Amino acid sequence: MTTKTLEYFLVVVKHLNISKAAKELFISQPALSKQISQLEAELGVSLFDRTKHSLKLTYAGEVLLSETNELFNKREELLQRVRAAGNVSENDLHLCHMPGALNYHVADVLAQFQSRYPEIDLKLTGSLPSQIFSDLLNGKIDAGIILATTTTCPEPLQMQTLHEAQLSLAVPKGHKYADYEQISFHDISNETLLYLSEQEAPVQHALLPFFLHGSHRDYHNRIEYLPNMETVVSLVRANRGVAFIARDYCAASLENLILIPIADAMPISLNLVYNPKHISGQLKKLQKMMGDLS
Repeated sequence: MTTKTLEYFLVVVKHLNISKAAKELFISQPALSKQISQLEAELGVSLFDRTKHSLKLTYAGEVLLSETNELFNKREELLQRVRAAGNVSENDLHLCHMPGALNYHVADVLAQFQSRYPEIDLKLTGSLPSQIFSDLLNGKIDAGIILATTTTCPEPLQMQTLHEAQLSLAVPKGHKYADYEQISFHDISNETLLYLSEQEAPVQHALLPFFLHGSHRDYHNRIEYLPNMETVVSLVRANRGVAFIARDYCAASLENLILIPIADAMPISLNLVYNPKHISGQLKKLQKMMGDLS
């Protein structure tokens, strides 16, 4: 059984017609029929129920189809990883961060890392968590830095929690909630919410469905999407609305704002996410330094 024979098998399954499959493969119909017959003889099973004009997969054929697809997917992953490794120096360390994740002293630690290990070529790029997970699984990056309200991620990836911060409601001085020691989502069900775009604040958008459709369903919030945190803070100061802010991860000045802890909000964690199957010496050094943020 060869890879080419399995590729022929997949094309036959695609069309369930030998003639159409042969045309796609640019081989003769008898040659393709011979390949499939030899495959069945080698396996000792019938892969297709044959009628005069069409084919139908047998149970054995369905099993082979499933296993072949899995095999080819693993082959593609292997090729991607090997090609990526061939384009990366042994001293390269590629980190990808989501928006907002380089706050809370992360940038300082990365600067210290580069100062301590000048021989390591640290490359930083930005993306959303879903793309970071995909790139880690495909071996395109060494680690990701993300903010999240959960520590779950696709297997076999793992997260190293570096810090946790409380989500707060930002209001201006003199606001009706200004004297609250803490607040709940239900308390602010009629407030105008000032929100960053999803591209800028994916964690806020992860919270939005819970906020609007959680245990209470009587929310009547107007949501205003804004381009950056500086604009959000400015409009909160002007009493144009309220905003969700985690102080530790906010780079904008919060002067003249009051932050009220939201009692029923999950903590937002800062995480280093990585693939335990592919940990380089450079990444181990970074993990040790990042641990100081905990």
